Amino acid sequence: MLAALSNVGISSLDLIALSWFIIIWIVYIRFTRYKFYTHKVGLLAEMNVVRNEWASELIKRDNRIMDSQVINGLIRKESFFASTTMLIIASSLALIGAGDDVLKVFQNIPFSQTTSKVLWELKVLVLIVIFMFAFFKFTWSIRQHSYCSTFLGSIPAAKECETENAKAKSRQLAQLSSLAANHFNDGLRAYYFALAELSWFFHPFAFILSSTWVVIILYRREYHSKALAILKAR
Repeated sequence: MLAALSNVGISSLDLIALSWFIIIWIVYIRFTRYKFYTHKVGLLAEMNVVRNEWASELIKRDNRIMDSQVINGLIRKESFFASTTMLIIASSLALIGAGDDVLKVFQNIPFSQTTSKVLWELKVLVLIVIFMFAFFKFTWSIRQHSYCSTFLGSIPAAKECETENAKAKSRQLAQLSSLAANHFNDGLRAYYFALAELSWFFHPFAFILSSTWVVIILYRREYHSKALAILKAR
């Protein structure tokens, strides 16, 4: 099999780099899920606490226009990323047909790897799959926040804020919003990893280093950033 892949221009180093990319992404996602659900640490966990506080306060308000605007603002943000992702996917599909012309450009770039047409198409396809993953995450986040908007209207008035029904619905709203935020965060991570995958167009070693570098950046921002320190100090 390796000989067949080598005949079409896909080296073992390319396969190692792609495997490392996939493994490190999956491991990081599982690590963040473990930290989130088991230890309740990180930016997402702290923001979930804030969402619970928001939900417990909104049931005390008769006028919930501000709360509705918060949800609509989240939906607009997610819609922007979803539409941008579709444009990127369309542009990436066009790159497959322009492989011969682009390969000539890469041949003139110092330190870049000589790439066959099959390997070029594989690199572009991997990029498309990453953005397709991001698109599904963003659109699911949009749907969940749209459900939050409808759910907000079902929460009882402020005079009933002490009832178990009102408190239960506020908790459900916070949980649904948190779930939407988790999916949006997965979509954003895909953008980071897509940037790492772009380095594969130059060399598989650069791909390995970029993938590792992206995980380090994500880890630092989610678990050791100034934003997290501010949230924890509230």
